[in-house]
Amino acid sequence: MSDAPEIGSHSASAQRATLRLLAGYLALTAVPILRQGFAGGAHAAVACVHMTTLAAVLAALALADERRSLGSWMSLILWPALYAEIPLVITGLGTSFHDGVVQSWELAVFHGQPAQTLASQLPSKSISELLHLAYLTYYPLIYLPPLTLSFRGRKTDFDETVLAVTAVWLACLAAFAVYPVAGPRYLVGEPPGVPQGPARAFAVWLLERGSSRGTAFPSSHVAVSVVQSLMALRFQRRVGIAASVATVLLAIGAVYGGFHYAVDVIAGAFLGVLVFCALILQRSRRVAWPAANLRAADDGAPASE
Repeated sequence: MSDAPEIGSHSASAQRATLRLLAGYLALTAVPILRQGFAGGAHAAVACVHMTTLAAVLAALALADERRSLGSWMSLILWPALYAEIPLVITGLGTSFHDGVVQSWELAVFHGQPAQTLASQLPSKSISELLHLAYLTYYPLIYLPPLTLSFRGRKTDFDETVLAVTAVWLACLAAFAVYPVAGPRYLVGEPPGVPQGPARAFAVWLLERGSSRGTAFPSSHVAVSVVQSLMALRFQRRVGIAASVATVLLAIGAVYGGFHYAVDVIAGAFLGVLVFCALILQRSRRVAWPAANLRAADDGAPASE
């Protein structure tokens, strides 16, 4: 018996789950977004785009089946916009920043502030440039592993990878909305003694133009990179090994460059592993359930002569 229908079913299930997560997040954040949108101006435009996006996701959910990858592609396309609107969500909810609490965790765990001391403890320009380059690999790590699967025609693997990344993204965004943390870059600035170089300069330039205040805890850089590495190790081993090495260096670079508290990185890594394990467990149950039903049907069928 061919396993094509089963493969299509797994792919469609992953797509629907991705779209449901997107729709749920967009619906929940519509309230604070609309509250800010009533002020008019740019906020009104953001609210209009947000509601239009919610309608598009709901329409895609109604159309999604095993022949389409609407949910997966929409998630990859929407991530930068969802990240960019987080400050508006935070303002609309009226939540306060919690850097003082996170700094107290940092002090309790590390007896100091690694984001302010690690660079001066390793004052090597070569190390600095390597770690900042690794920090910048976050952007290729978002898109290259799933795109590689797509180009190779690995549809189910692609859809399940994007589902894992979407679950991590939205968990991070939800955490940012209800428990915003600005991070050391906003509060204390550049770490003392951090060596300067082109990679450092580009990373700082990019963050100054593209980062959203309140998105430090947990580190979405680390969370996404961890889950991408684990999914890649499962579906495309060589890509997974390269992604894993980049992820380890990225995590260190996030602290070395003063972009994240060390506990941000730990929380991000934990979230990435947690989502990966949850999805693997869910898929194992989904595969085992039809097999159990099939065995039960076979047990009840009359024996052939």
